[in-house]
Amino acid sequence: MTDDTLKIKKHSLSQTYSIPELYDIAFDFRDVPAEVDFLLDTAAVHLGRPVTSALELACGPAYHTREMARRGLKSDGLDLGPEMAAYTRRLIDDEKLKAEIFEGDMRTFTSPQKYDLVYILMASYAHLHTNQGIIDNLNCTADLLTDGGIYIISTAHPRDFFQEEPNFTETSWTMSRGDITVETNWGGDHQQFDPLTEIDDVTVIFDVTTPEGKVRHEFPEQLRRLSMNTFLALVQLNGRFEIKDLFGGLEPGLKLNNDRKCWRLVPIMKKTK
Repeated sequence: MTDDTLKIKKHSLSQTYSIPELYDIAFDFRDVPAEVDFLLDTAAVHLGRPVTSALELACGPAYHTREMARRGLKSDGLDLGPEMAAYTRRLIDDEKLKAEIFEGDMRTFTSPQKYDLVYILMASYAHLHTNQGIIDNLNCTADLLTDGGIYIISTAHPRDFFQEEPNFTETSWTMSRGDITVETNWGGDHQQFDPLTEIDDVTVIFDVTTPEGKVRHEFPEQLRRLSMNTFLALVQLNGRFEIKDLFGGLEPGLKLNNDRKCWRLVPIMKKTK
């Protein structure tokens, strides 16, 4: 793909999710049923019973929300972006699923509905840029959970940020659906880290090929680098959760360590108050 055949569209900050169809294609590479098995089975162990209700924070196209709804759970999603929320509601309507997608902030959202499980996946947790934002999210989530409910986070492995070896998480990949192909570069070499704020300024690139031609969408984005000790300290400071286990991915038996096969930080947290 050469520059003379490529139309480039530059977007403003935090607009990465404003073209939901592209995001949906780009991230449709995971084994969602297996990941849902992990979420439900792991939560049930610490809940002491099967999960009957779940809420996905920063749900995007709600792959997991929809899979849980297909299994008969009370399954809802929350997303900050109006375009993404509207798009995902259409997906749910098309499948005639019983699920709701709320538009709101994962630091302040409230609901009379209480959930056995709240979870957040992919890079979404890195959008909490400050320590206060993380504490606010913990409080928000605790208020949304049933007594003893479970909060599962899947975010970047701290190793990706604090060593000189190559990042073990893929930053470039290609996905197609129908006659649309999306080549994604999630930051890659296009990033600059501020050690005072612990924020990465990155450029997310979607190279999109359709029968009409080729278009590059460039989205500036800001993501928080979160160390393990900082996260543990904030959970302790918040005082509303107990960390019951730590995994290195959404896979049974993959406990957190620095082995290459561990590519995520997945804390399993139980609400205590």
